[in-house]
Amino acid sequence: VLREKVWVDCNVQGVLIGRVVLYWISALLYVGLGSACFQYYQHPDWTLLSHAKVLFSQFWPWLPSAILCLPLVIFDVVRLSHCFAGPIYRLRKHLDELNDDPNCRPLSFRDDDYWQDLAEPIHCLQDELLMLRAELVRLRDLKGGARSEPALAPMTSAPAALDLSQLDMQRVKNPFPPMGASFDPASV
Repeated sequence: VLREKVWVDCNVQGVLIGRVVLYWISALLYVGLGSACFQYYQHPDWTLLSHAKVLFSQFWPWLPSAILCLPLVIFDVVRLSHCFAGPIYRLRKHLDELNDDPNCRPLSFRDDDYWQDLAEPIHCLQDELLMLRAELVRLRDLKGGARSEPALAPMTSAPAALDLSQLDMQRVKNPFPPMGASFDPASV
């Protein structure tokens, strides 16, 4: 499937392409220098021009293939990198949306993307955020009735009547289920 964007994450994909080019150049140098050394030890009495002519006659048939292979490998690496750079890009966008509106659509990845299991903890986080926002609205309504201020305004300080001794610290330290574990709504 062709993506709309070729460069999802320029930093990651640029490093991958740089590595491909580096390995391609290294392979060409390895084969070229290895062949030159082998040929020199086979025929040490030849002149430099004779060595160059023989090396060129040996390498010219496969040189176009090696040159044409590089763009194909780069294209494949970029296409493959969409499977892991795309989900992280989508995760970043979803977290921005979630910050603005907790009722946003759930996080989803394409079928062929890697890291499908990242969606479940984000769904848990989104559900937890919605539950906490609803609880905040309920507590504000209990405390002073309906106010003219927005119900979902960010809190600037902790409520004075909050009893922290009742807080489950283990749940606060790790609110997400382990990766791959199924989500149980009753545990929330």
